[in-house]
Amino acid sequence: MSRILRKGLKLCAPVAVYILIWQLLSMLVGSSLLLPSPKETLLALGRILGSALGWRSVGATLLRILAGYSIGCVTGVLLAVLTARFKVCAWLLTPLRTLIKTTPITSFALILLISVVSGLVPVAVAAIVVVPMLWRTTEEAILGLDETLKEMSKIFLSPWKQLRYVTLPQVFGQVFATASTALGFAWKAVVTAEILALPRFGIGNQMYLDKLYLEYADLFAWTLIVIICSVVIEKALQRAVKRMEKAHD
Repeated sequence: MSRILRKGLKLCAPVAVYILIWQLLSMLVGSSLLLPSPKETLLALGRILGSALGWRSVGATLLRILAGYSIGCVTGVLLAVLTARFKVCAWLLTPLRTLIKTTPITSFALILLISVVSGLVPVAVAAIVVVPMLWRTTEEAILGLDETLKEMSKIFLSPWKQLRYVTLPQVFGQVFATASTALGFAWKAVVTAEILALPRFGIGNQMYLDKLYLEYADLFAWTLIVIICSVVIEKALQRAVKRMEKAHD
């Protein structure tokens, strides 16, 4: 058996088991209104992907996630640099990080709805969710840098080379692991915020309407789209990072 075939079987076998369990539960329940079967969900998925509204909704949600995630990552890293380097910033801003981290997503979305355009609420919520995760990890990574190596690099290397060859290699692993996790949280935050904000186009908006009109097969299909898109984007991010590491080496 070839290596590719073994890898494919290893990936598909668990999925097949879960689909079988899903089918058995659907048959046991006996109502597509309560639990649609895999076949009904796939048919709904085909209808969604065959419509312009479906692709617009997916595209709008993807743009919001990428925007909110990017803003959150950049902001989190910048705040981490400030709080790691300046004690006054750590004293002033650390309570803010705790506040952001402990406040429910729903609260942020509802507060933002008062003054922010509905389409931008999910972007802001995603950024708010990502910021404390990147902030804390990056700050800890910076504070955990090897002091001896830092002092030696100051003697022999320029500030740019210190950053490239000393700081980034030590910090990168921890930060990327958190960034990968944060991407999953960004997906959840955006879809949740879309359900509350109800922008014109968006996966969350469509899920809300399907729940409202009891279109549960479509609701399951949208959930499947979210899972697939999340996995694909995360894998793409991991591959891009690996290529960057190879180029750096």
